[in-house]
Amino acid sequence: MIHPLPQILVSHSGKQHAYWHARALQNLGCLDRFLTSGYYKPTRWPDCLVRYISRIDRGLKRRYHQDLNPDKVIRGWSFELPELLSRRVGASRDTVENHVFHRDAKFDRWVARHWASHGDVFWGFQGACLESLKAARAAGKFAVLELATVHSPMAIRVLQQEAERHPEWADTISNYYFPQWYRERLEAEPHAADLCVVASPYTRESLLDVGVPDEKIRLLPLGAQLDRFVPIERKFSEPKLKILFVGGVGQRKGIKYLLDAVKRLGTELVQLTIAGPAAADLEALHAYEGYYNYLGRVDQTDLVAVMHDQHVMVLPSVLEGFGLVIPEAMATGLPVISSTHSAAPEIIRDGVDGYVLEPDDVDGLSHRLKTMAENRELCRSMSKSAMARAREYSWERHEERLEAIVREIADLMTVPPRLEINTEQLTRKTPVSSQEELS
Repeated sequence: MIHPLPQILVSHSGKQHAYWHARALQNLGCLDRFLTSGYYKPTRWPDCLVRYISRIDRGLKRRYHQDLNPDKVIRGWSFELPELLSRRVGASRDTVENHVFHRDAKFDRWVARHWASHGDVFWGFQGACLESLKAARAAGKFAVLELATVHSPMAIRVLQQEAERHPEWADTISNYYFPQWYRERLEAEPHAADLCVVASPYTRESLLDVGVPDEKIRLLPLGAQLDRFVPIERKFSEPKLKILFVGGVGQRKGIKYLLDAVKRLGTELVQLTIAGPAAADLEALHAYEGYYNYLGRVDQTDLVAVMHDQHVMVLPSVLEGFGLVIPEAMATGLPVISSTHSAAPEIIRDGVDGYVLEPDDVDGLSHRLKTMAENRELCRSMSKSAMARAREYSWERHEERLEAIVREIADLMTVPPRLEINTEQLTRKTPVSSQEELS
């Protein structure tokens, strides 16, 4: 029997890929509402007052999706203002992160009190939905947690070990320290949900590591905007193999291991270009001067042009929830070498579209880069395969996979009982703001 699709309330504090998720559910006809913190509605009051001021409009468009019905979007900029202002004035990373933690908790409490009983299914995102998951289940709704990155116990453990292993890079590793109250929220969320949705096998592993049953986990890879990351046929004729790194320049992305491989191969054989924002302290990078060209932060339009000028992208991440830049680069025709600590094992066919390695396998990385530098026919073959493979990771394919999960949820909702909540992990209260209503 085919059950009708349930109406789904989506709740996300911040941005990430949630706009595309809400759009997909809207296309499927099952989006009840999309709750978020900051969102731009250029055709609605008072946002329409600034839509013709190009500089402001351009900035706000980052918080907008043209295909989303604005009447379906419920927003609350007040939750996010402290974080935005602290970024604007150049506050420390710790200060900004603290505002993010409190944003998530306040937003979650507001959703739990006023919205969690709406629709048939509550779909919340990691870090900002513990109270909402509990409230939704108490109201008889099916509760879903989507994890955008690796579950916190494994993430903290892996990043702490990396910081201890390479202390000179420790200050470049972000998002692995959480205050105790927030850490407890993160740890409790998967146990409070009926179903957990993850973007990569590595994130699935992090849930299994804390006892979440495998039958409670579903894999939902993210998608890339393939119309922006257009392919190009490369000649691969330059004497040096041109290597690209894209992402935050720090050891969370495994930049040290790539630099070590490049240093070992030498600049006569390879040429490394780094594109992405730098951590505040990059003193450790000075040991590799002369082995890379640093472009800094590159916007998406310019990034495509940069990708077109390269032969291979390397992302040896120590910790990655997905790694959206992997299918984006592949869509342009770049073979990709990435790590097992990301979605690479799901996306990259080893030896066909690129290679998959352990993050710290400098020997393996050096060997594969040398092989590609000396065999340009292999590069051409991988480039064509990468372009074809990337089509499996468009937002349209994401929507198809999401529909399959939603249909499964519709079936599960008719079969009691649900999985039990681990109540021992849900006893701690979280701080909230006294100002919880939205304008």
